[in-house]
Amino acid sequence: MSVESAVAYIRRMRSDDDFRRKMNEVSEDDDASWTEIRSAGFDFTMKEFKLAQDEIYKEYGITPM
Repeated sequence: MSVESAVAYIRRMRSDDDFRRKMNEVSEDDDASWTEIRSAGFDFTMKEFKLAQDEIYKEYGITPM
């Protein structure tokens, strides 16, 4: 598991409309979401995802609310 994997996931969500739609379709079901994330080759925890968000925010100069 890694922050790098979470960063890659966020980047793909931002750049791949079909992937984002697929992930949004299962977003209401935590188990289904994590299954799809893993089957797409990503491996991270929620803590790592939050750290990845911080990296993306810094990269784009975004101040979180």
